[in-house]
Amino acid sequence: MTSLIKLKNIYKEYKTGSINYKTLQKDFQSFIYKFRGLEDPNSIISKNNNSLGSILALDDINLELYANCRLGLIGKNGSGKSTLLKLISRVTVPSLGSVEINGRVSSLLEVGVGFHPELTGRENIYLSGSIAGLKKENVKNYVEEIIDFSEVRKYIDTPIKRYSSGMLVKLGFSISTIFNNDILLVDEVLAVGDKNFREKALNKMLEIGKNKNKLIVFVSHNMELIKMFCNQCIVLSDGKVLFNGDTDSAINKYNNL
Repeated sequence: MTSLIKLKNIYKEYKTGSINYKTLQKDFQSFIYKFRGLEDPNSIISKNNNSLGSILALDDINLELYANCRLGLIGKNGSGKSTLLKLISRVTVPSLGSVEINGRVSSLLEVGVGFHPELTGRENIYLSGSIAGLKKENVKNYVEEIIDFSEVRKYIDTPIKRYSSGMLVKLGFSISTIFNNDILLVDEVLAVGDKNFREKALNKMLEIGKNKNKLIVFVSHNMELIKMFCNQCIVLSDGKVLFNGDTDSAINKYNNL
């Protein structure tokens, strides 16, 4: 079986305290070392360097994820969950390692990510479709279903900069799930919004999860939801995979952290 997602030796390094911490000399030095296939001497990933002011959000992650899986991704705040989803959805790139995606990805990460605030809800549906690689004619087939599911028809031709966070989540979730993509990534954003829509969203995810050709990656701190929805679970801790296996064992690991 071909994996839909393959992560090999993934590291993600962030600098703390400063947006532009390097000198031109260090930038050039890092570029030359990477170009020659050598370790970056200015990175904490390097065995020869213990750089201050740096953290590893992900530390040597190796994973293969397959279809017919409802994967829970759990861990304490700062364990690397959201960073891992951003790598898979191409919002960011790894500092080291490779990400291989075999299939189309839909993602619902931070509220409003991927939306253009000056465009209307309807225009953002088309924008999201084009980003997903769909032609305008294909997106048109989904528009009414997305609007109905999102419950924001009254405001669909209003610029989304005027939407509440709950409205953005509703529209974002509808776009992510109704486009017929192979991989669905859902972060904790479903905690935003009203109870009725959360229940409807979860039912929609359960419906998608019945398709054996789909992979859903679900991040949540709600262990009841994880237990009810997921058939596999990964526990992250300090950027490392602490456990990868059945959901009950994963929840026990998480509770003992």
